[in-house]
Amino acid sequence: MTRSPWHTLPSRLAALRGKAGLSGFFRRTRIGVRHMPNIETGLKDMMAIDGAIGAAVVDYGSGMPLGSLSATSQLDLTVASAGNTEVVRAKMRTMSDLGLQDAIDDILITLSTQYHIIRPLTGRKGQGLFLYLALDRDRSNLALARHRLKGVEENLDV
Repeated sequence: MTRSPWHTLPSRLAALRGKAGLSGFFRRTRIGVRHMPNIETGLKDMMAIDGAIGAAVVDYGSGMPLGSLSATSQLDLTVASAGNTEVVRAKMRTMSDLGLQDAIDDILITLSTQYHIIRPLTGRKGQGLFLYLALDRDRSNLALARHRLKGVEENLDV
């Protein structure tokens, strides 16, 4: 009987857990892996939004995407996830410094040819995660995209 290389994954992850402070990352990733079909469905729903060029579900504790889809090779979603993690952290830190007891609905970054929407997940199960959607400005409707992204968040179970 031949065994799949996946049978060693849990023991390899356990061996890596304590190294470089990554224990929290692997814990959150394992949660994401267990619900991967739901993340994949959410990503496909995000990419179905008019003008979508890239989508990711990101862990802002590590800056790593749990999943991503892109319609172009010009958008590196791993780099975008890490960079947008810094945006989310900075905004949360600023809100804390200001004593604001509020939640972020979304963060919009407007470029000359694109919109980038960052939407932190609000449910207890989604703590520490955000949705990231990049849109082509000429092919998208920002209000509709924000509305549809909210719907994706509501249906996403991580």
